[in-house]
Amino acid sequence: MADDDWLTVDPDLSLQAPELNDMLRLWQTKAGARRMPARRDLTPQDLRGHLGWIVLLDVEPAPLRFRYRLIGTEITQRVGRDATGRYLDELYAPGVYEKAISAFRIVIGQCYPVRAHGRLRHAEKGHVPFEALDMPLSDDGETVTMIMTRGSF
Repeated sequence: MADDDWLTVDPDLSLQAPELNDMLRLWQTKAGARRMPARRDLTPQDLRGHLGWIVLLDVEPAPLRFRYRLIGTEITQRVGRDATGRYLDELYAPGVYEKAISAFRIVIGQCYPVRAHGRLRHAEKGHVPFEALDMPLSDDGETVTMIMTRGSF
């Protein structure tokens, strides 16, 4: 696998995993007539069945940085590490980091979910295929303040 082909971003949302389609429907329902829902709109009850597969990323706008607020237990167990509280730019080499946040940049720009898929590029697990749905959350309905990712692998 070449260094640059481990992640593909799909803004057309050609989701393969049924649980990601379920998550997209939930996000759309919670957004309602707004561009995107707020974190407070999603309760643990809403996320039942997804919680172990959820990642919450804080979005810091200036300079743009991403910090893992929460990483679900299913993900930490399968990946073999828990990076909760860490900034992505501290965890990844510059080239890997830029590719890793490419979907997040699209999410922030369009204020709408995107699909990412490929092979894990962290924690020495490059052989594990994944699919993820990256969804924007906003405190004010206009600015993306958090990204919620529902992974599947």
